Amino acid sequence: MDLPRIGPVFHYRSRESFVGVAAVDVVSSSNRAAYGEIPETTGLVLLPDGGVEEGKRFLGVPDDNRSAILPDVVTLVAGRGYAVSVKGVGARTPLYGSTPLDFVFDSDFGAPARAPGQTKLATARMMTAESWFGESPYGAQGVVPGSHAISVTQLAEGCSINGFHICPVLALSEIPADPIRRASSKFWYRRHRGKFFQEQRLVPSNIRLYHQSETTLGQHPNQVLRIFGIESREGLDAFVDRFIASGVAALTVFVRTMRRCPGGVEGLNYENVWLDKDCIVAPDGTLHFADLEGLDWVVAGRERSLEERVREQFDRNFYEFMYGLDVLARESERFAGRSPTQAERRAALVPRFELAVEGDSFVRAEVSSAGLDLIVKSQMGGFSDVTIPVMDLE
Repeated sequence: MDLPRIGPVFHYRSRESFVGVAAVDVVSSSNRAAYGEIPETTGLVLLPDGGVEEGKRFLGVPDDNRSAILPDVVTLVAGRGYAVSVKGVGARTPLYGSTPLDFVFDSDFGAPARAPGQTKLATARMMTAESWFGESPYGAQGVVPGSHAISVTQLAEGCSINGFHICPVLALSEIPADPIRRASSKFWYRRHRGKFFQEQRLVPSNIRLYHQSETTLGQHPNQVLRIFGIESREGLDAFVDRFIASGVAALTVFVRTMRRCPGGVEGLNYENVWLDKDCIVAPDGTLHFADLEGLDWVVAGRERSLEERVREQFDRNFYEFMYGLDVLARESERFAGRSPTQAERRAALVPRFELAVEGDSFVRAEVSSAGLDLIVKSQMGGFSDVTIPVMDLE
């Protein structure tokens, strides 16, 4: 049986060069010590090389639009390897399509430098004062979403909130005045008035579920499995089990974070974020949610019942989770040399669900001749469990 790799795994065509300079101020998560010592980036912010003369050099891998992963800066958490990802190093795409204003690619922010061994230049990055969602400067990070991401991280033990795996935010670092002075005059329509920050977070790979990475599980499953070293059906089975367990946890994060509040109970819910683009896949198949600023507290009580909250959250992201699982099921069939019908595929996945959620105290699988249901447990007195159909066999 293939064993999951301990270290993080990254797949990329080129690297970018960054310079680390001292942050003005750093706010760390209260559970920061749980993520190990990372002296390489502690107290620093990263700026694109070319416009900064002095500072520590880093090689980064582009991640999404305004982030870069440092594949050589690694720590272990609960036996799994994670690398530092810095969110807010400048955006790679203009905010308003393919016709950026002249300032976007001028020399103020510095052209991207060629990294050693790099065959082509990375896309120029821009840091501007344009207000993004009213809370962040475009290309950097704002204090409100960054602080919220830290508050979500502080709910975790390691990288898990009751089985819901996250990419924890270690620190929110303020960008110095000099680069901000250059960026503050650059905006399209509405200026961000607050400070400019970066987040340092941990990621297990740069492979996302379906969007926002060069290689994704949904679009390149065979390639991704090779990258992760999955070379046998047994190894793929273990990968699928972890995918199901972590995916079900992501679909039920509300009950996993429930707490008493005025008017009832509250739990975390997805706002303006989706599993297909905001989930990163670890080499062992475990989904990690990356965009913690997009998790908001919502109430279940008089206006919206617990059942409505749980069902809505599950149904909203169920398709994206099942798309990935369907892709993996077909890869398993390819390993086995079989071409089952869709009915046979559904029937084969039922015991996989039962096995994957067996040790999860927040859910249980219930199988009948009609199909598979998931029983979501409330964990609090005064609220009933919620039954959600997952697969129909008839």
